[in-house]
Amino acid sequence: MPTFILGLVLAALSGGITYGLTTDGQLAAIVGTIAAVLTWLGIATLLIADD
Repeated sequence: MPTFILGLVLAALSGGITYGLTTDGQLAAIVGTIAAVLTWLGIATLLIADD
């Protein structure tokens, strides 16, 4: 569960900063989604590599 929340927090932060700099909501949503997915994949990779 903490991994999911971390992904959401980083996505919100990335999306918010992008929206603040560009005022483009669609671009901010894309950046936020990419940040969340990369966070989840990165942590999953670390867990798999740890085995």
